[in-house]
Amino acid sequence: MAKIPSLKSIQAFEAACRHLSFKDAADELCVTPTAISHQIKSLEEQLGVRLFHRLTRALELTEDGANYAPYIVAAFKNFEAASLALEEDVLEGSLTISTTGSFAANWLSPRLRDFYEKYPGISVRLLSSDALVDFKSGGVDVAIRYGYGDYPDCHVAWVLNDRVAPVCSPEKAPSLTAPEDLLTSRLIEYQWSGFSDVDPSWQDWVEAVGLTGASVEPYVTYSEEHICLLTASDGHGVALVSLLAAARFLERDMLVAPFDTALDNKSYYLVCPATHANRARVRVFREWLLDQADAFRDSTVGQRFFENQETA
Repeated sequence: MAKIPSLKSIQAFEAACRHLSFKDAADELCVTPTAISHQIKSLEEQLGVRLFHRLTRALELTEDGANYAPYIVAAFKNFEAASLALEEDVLEGSLTISTTGSFAANWLSPRLRDFYEKYPGISVRLLSSDALVDFKSGGVDVAIRYGYGDYPDCHVAWVLNDRVAPVCSPEKAPSLTAPEDLLTSRLIEYQWSGFSDVDPSWQDWVEAVGLTGASVEPYVTYSEEHICLLTASDGHGVALVSLLAAARFLERDMLVAPFDTALDNKSYYLVCPATHANRARVRVFREWLLDQADAFRDSTVGQRFFENQETA
């Protein structure tokens, strides 16, 4: 029987091949990059093969390393699944959720009271950030991510598609009888971290309503969507924002959507490690969240802008 290398060196390799970085692997395992490098070197000596190409600014698996990695990654997933199976899986304890700041503030948080009333034994910890969390090192149970659903090696459930449209204060709305009126209005734009040319902008919206020769320039751009909503509701301009984020403002007549044209955007997905998908706290949160999404699509705002939306 072949001698099994030390578990510590295999653990270092598993982390390094996932991150392709000794530094990131070291951060995850709470050791130094030098320690990771020594463990990998020891493993290579025990196996008699080279596992990584150590480039100047990058780390690449060799052919032997690429062949070895799937077995090791799968083994550690089995370790994790076995450990989780031994835990008492009950509807109490903490549930850590990561999502974007806008979704947390404007859509999820106002609904969490209903979740607590249904599951008073579960304490929710909500982390808001536009950055993708690492489930292993971030201490996160489940994430609600904004994207296209391509999250390898994870359990993924579609929640809601997002759409964007102009919104303004009720006092401003009577002056906006046609899209052309926006060309002389103060326009507010939201550009989040990672915003790019593929994301919907004011220029995209005016072209979508047929104003192809028009050129627009927002008078102010914010990195926080909630500030856009507050600025528009205070009557300082017209904001192009997510209709999911604006829903509460629209339902309370704090904002008005003067036009029916809305641009499709990315979607929200519930994402968690596959090994966590059937844990009781994750399962009931997923079911609750999808029920909330269905209820939203049946709301006034949902029926106006989202009723014909299909799953992504």
